[in-house]
Amino acid sequence: MSDSQKEADFSFPVIDVPATSKNLKKLRESHGISVANLQQLLEMQNPQSIYTWEDSNNKYLPRLDNLVILSKIYKVSIDELIVLKESNEVVLSISESCPPYGFNPETLDYIKINTSKNVQIALGKYFNFSF
Repeated sequence: MSDSQKEADFSFPVIDVPATSKNLKKLRESHGISVANLQQLLEMQNPQSIYTWEDSNNKYLPRLDNLVILSKIYKVSIDELIVLKESNEVVLSISESCPPYGFNPETLDYIKINTSKNVQIALGKYFNFSF
């Protein structure tokens, strides 16, 4: 198998909800922000959601829009808000000979039939794929 045919293993990331809840609370406290202050910053009617997010016994986390706001407030990336479980379980093997992301076989067949060789070469270079 050549270098261009090597396969990459992929496992789906799994969020560690209890650890993420603890992380959200730690970040809020380390920035000296009270739940009431965070409630105001997030323009929430009541603080219950914040308490729920930060309770490691619950299984609820902020919606994506709130994660974006929290990342701005705490000046961290969303990746630093969320704690992932470590998993070595491979669920998918990705081969570089696979079609580029977003292209199904019918689309590739259409491109082969209806485009010039130059267009195929350009698309292949852009998506790191050969027709």
